[in-house]
Amino acid sequence: MSFEPDNLQTLISKYRTMDIYELEANIDNWDKENDCPIQTQSLAIAKTELEIKYKERQEQIELLTKSLTSSSRAGRWIFSVKAVIKQLLKFKK
Repeated sequence: MSFEPDNLQTLISKYRTMDIYELEANIDNWDKENDCPIQTQSLAIAKTELEIKYKERQEQIELLTKSLTSSSRAGRWIFSVKAVIKQLLKFKK
């Protein structure tokens, strides 16, 4: 027995809306209660989505790291001072 295409898309959409921690917790619970082929297939889909989320997070971390290392320390300091001044001006209004 397998999922119908509509049910499969609904399931994938549901997993994509979960954050990493929620998906990990659900996978742990499903691993313990895995007793039928549909649950096995659902668990495999959830694990695939979790891997995708990990890859996306790692790509974001690498992008931020490159951004920080490519900018100069003085440039970051000036940007930070400007941001603080803008916040102070907003509070005064």
